[in-house]
Order: sequence, then structure tokens, then C-alpha cells
Amino acid sequence: MGRTFDATTSGLSWARNALLVTDPNRLISYGRLFTAIFAVVAIYLDPTQPTRYRTEAQDVLSIYLVMAIALVAVPIRRPVDSPVHFAVHALDTAILGWLAFLTNELTSPFFSFLPFTLLAMTVRWGFMGALLGAVMLELVLFAVGIPDILDGESELNVLIIRSVYFLVCAILLGYFGAYRESSRERLARLASWPMDAGVGDQRGWLAELCGHSGAITGCESLILIWREQDEPTGFIAHWRREGLRLLPLDPATFRSVFAETRLDFMDRARASLVSSVEMAGLTHVLDVLGLPRPRPHDYAVRSGFSGLRFRGAMIVIDPDGRPEDALALTEIIAARTGSELEHVELVARRADSARAEERSRLAQDLHDSVLQDLTATSLKLRGLAARQPAAAQDLKAIEELVTEQQRRIRRFVEKQRDVDADLPTDMVEDLRRQADLLEKKWGVSVAFDWHGRATQLPRNLVEEVIALFSEATANAVRHGAATRVALEARRVGSALELGVADNGRGLGRAGGVSPASLRSRAMQLGGSIALDDSSDGLRVTVVIPLEVAA
Repeated sequence: MGRTFDATTSGLSWARNALLVTDPNRLISYGRLFTAIFAVVAIYLDPTQPTRYRTEAQDVLSIYLVMAIALVAVPIRRPVDSPVHFAVHALDTAILGWLAFLTNELTSPFFSFLPFTLLAMTVRWGFMGALLGAVMLELVLFAVGIPDILDGESELNVLIIRSVYFLVCAILLGYFGAYRESSRERLARLASWPMDAGVGDQRGWLAELCGHSGAITGCESLILIWREQDEPTGFIAHWRREGLRLLPLDPATFRSVFAETRLDFMDRARASLVSSVEMAGLTHVLDVLGLPRPRPHDYAVRSGFSGLRFRGAMIVIDPDGRPEDALALTEIIAARTGSELEHVELVARRADSARAEERSRLAQDLHDSVLQDLTATSLKLRGLAARQPAAAQDLKAIEELVTEQQRRIRRFVEKQRDVDADLPTDMVEDLRRQADLLEKKWGVSVAFDWHGRATQLPRNLVEEVIALFSEATANAVRHGAATRVALEARRVGSALELGVADNGRGLGRAGGVSPASLRSRAMQLGGSIALDDSSDGLRVTVVIPLEVAA
């Protein structure tokens, strides 16, 4: 029995593939020829009524047979959806309608051949072809049926039944045409997958990827969760048409949130529908993480993915089309997304390796040149202070500045070997020490004020903030002739707001310069910069999103 089933399946597959590889133009032409041949055979075996139009019917049918043979022998060399074919199908409809009129009108056997036009036009133009074909058939039906109703023997029931039959056929064929067009568009979108992974802003790339996936599936929203293979650290992204929300997930969050709801989305590689219980658990997770809830929907589909570095899941909320299509699309998109995440990680690692190599080379150059020169300068200043007691205090202050620069360069030299560069550090204390150093360096009043509770940030980010404050202070003194500089910082939600106010003449007015270097530093951290130039001086405000900067 198994062999019989396999043989039947193989035969069906062969027949399906044979139809798929057949040229639609040739298929329609042979369909027209078979229609004409069997019509001739039927008329010969059983002549139609009324007998007074028998000769005319045979002549019209002969013309149609010649037309069918000619189109097989000399086919129209145009694409299957070319508008040129519309004239041929209009002629098909006219000839078959004329044959129906000559052979007993509404009860004519030739009405059975009229749907050929509807089928052929659907094959060529999909939904639009089915719509135009239905209009043409209804026009022919009423052109033939109205005189039949008015000749004294009313056949209104036949007219109604045939009209509804043609409409139902048009709706069903239109569905298949629309489905084919939708599948073609989705395949085209899948083929045009974003290829700039890892280039530029990765958050922007992820938003583009989710938006592209949303366009393919036609979903209302999309949730993407992924984590490290070895430890539960990762991200959750919630995409809606309004934008993307991306949150990091630490091990504690994974254990407390996902273990509590018992969601196993990432453990299922095959796509499946999300049950109401699972959707309730997912909604709870979104509430805990502060992400928006899914809007009311008909159903949701999820599919997992797994790679060398990451494993995760994609949940598509309320996709368009049939559930079985959404399952297949979600599985394909989830697998592609997992592959892209792996690719982004590989690109990032290679970029980090290249940067580390360049930084190591630069650090070696600094160690062998600038750092040695500063060491020599510090020793000479110390010796000069011993010989010149009157200037010893000023020389000591200069030596302290040189020594501090030595420390900063040494930290930079050793940074590429520092495994703790991303560990949190006390930002407030570091910035206060930097303010004291800037005051000694420039000989102006430099004050620092932190608003709010103390916070800890990665040391790399603190170093960037210190560099930004240093550049802003230097601009204020050198270009704005400021004598007082006020530095301030505060944590505002998920962003860090920095302020630098001075009493100088302003960087943006005549005599000043635009803070191009500050803008560059702010943009590298994913932040924004604003200038407030007044008669009291210049205030520079920089807002840095911590998620982007990290």
C-alpha cells in the first residue's frame, strides 16, 4: 500500500510539474483548439435547434475552428500578460456568444464554453483578468438572454442562474488570481532583503529589517527575541509601524521574566500558531519590560531560529492572508533573520579586531614617542624647580599637568589590554577630578555639578564624556575668552544630558567658531547637540541616549 501511495504521489507531482513548465500561451491556444474540435463533433453527432440557423451556426463554428488552428500554428509572440491578447479573448467571447444566440439562446450548449474566456483571462492577468472576463460574460449573457425573455417564452430563471454562475466563477477565479499576485509580490520582497547588515547604525538596520519583514507578512507588529547560546543575555525588539523599541536583556531579566511565563519560543524551530495562553504570557513580558502591548488581533505566528552564536524567536502579530502562508513566511523570515544576526556579529567582531590592531599600533607609537618626551619634560621641570626656588610653585603646577597627560596617554596605551573597560565606574567622582584638572590647566574657574542620584556607567563611556567636557572647556577659553565654565550632567530616563555654560563671547557669534569637534563627538555617541548663545555667554547641551552609546 505504501508503494501504491508513493507511486500515486509521484504521478501527481509529475503532472503538476508538467503543467507548471508549460507555456501559458500554448496551453490557452490548445484549450481553444480542443473547445472548437469538440464543438464540431457535438454539432455533427447531435445538430442543434432551431434548424433554421443550423447553417449559420456551422459557418461560425468553422470560422472559430480555423481561428483556433491558426493561433496554434502561428502563435502570438508576446508575453503572457500582454494587452494584445485581450483582443483575441474578446473575439472568443463574441464568437461563442454568437453561437449561443444561433443555437437556442439561453439553453444553448455553447454557454458551457463561455467560461473558457474567464479561465484564460485569469491565467493571463490574475484578479484583474477575472474581473474583466466576468464583465464580458455578463454582457454577452444579457445580450443573448434579454431577447430570449422578450420573445414570449420567458426563461428568466435560466438567465438568473447563469448570471450567478458566472459571478461565482469570477469570484473564485479572482481569489486564485489575487493569491498568485500576492505570492509573487511576497517572493519579490523576500528576494529584495536588506543587504547592508552591520553597516552604519545597527539599530537602524534592525528597524529596516523588521519593517521589511512586516511588509512581507503584512503584520500589525513584530517581536524579535534573541540571546547568547551559552548564557541568557540578549535583546528583545518590538517593531510596530510607528517605530522600533529595542531593550537589552541581562541574565536576571531572562530568568525572572521568561522562566516565570514559561515561554519556550526559542526552543521551537518550526513555525506554529501562538496559543491564547502563550499570548497572555508574552503580553505579561511586554508589560514587565515597559513595551507596548499587541493590539487586538485574529492570530499570531511564531518561529524559532538557532545559529553558532545566537538563538531566538520571531513572533508575528496578525499577519495578512491565510495562516498556512503566514507559517511558511514566518519560518523563512525567522531563519533569515537569525542568519543576519550572526552575520552582523561576525562583521562587528572583524571591525573590532581591525580597530584593536590600529589602536595597538597607535598606542605603541605614542609610547615610543610622545610618552617618552613627556617623561623627559617632567624630569627637566623638576630639575628646573630645584634650581629656581622662586618659580618652583608654577613649575610644579606645570609638571602636574604634564604628569596627568602622561597618565591619560598611559591609560590609552594600556586600554587595548584592559578587560575591565566596559565595567561600570563612578562617573561623578571622575568628572569632579576632571573639572579640577581643567581648572589648573586653563587657569579659569571650572565647576562641576551632578543633578540627581549618583550613577555608574561603563568606563569607556565616561572617558568619552571627559573628552567632550575637555573639548568644550578648551573652546570656551581659547575661542570665547571665558573666565568661568560650569559643567553639569544629569540622568534623564534612558539618556545622559550634559551641559557646558561659559561667560565668554560665544562660539556662534562673530569672533567665535562653530563647535564642529563637539558635534562630531556627540554624533559618534548617537546623541544630539544644541547651542544657546546669549549676552551672558554660550551654553552647550548634549543629549546622549545610553542604549545607543553602549
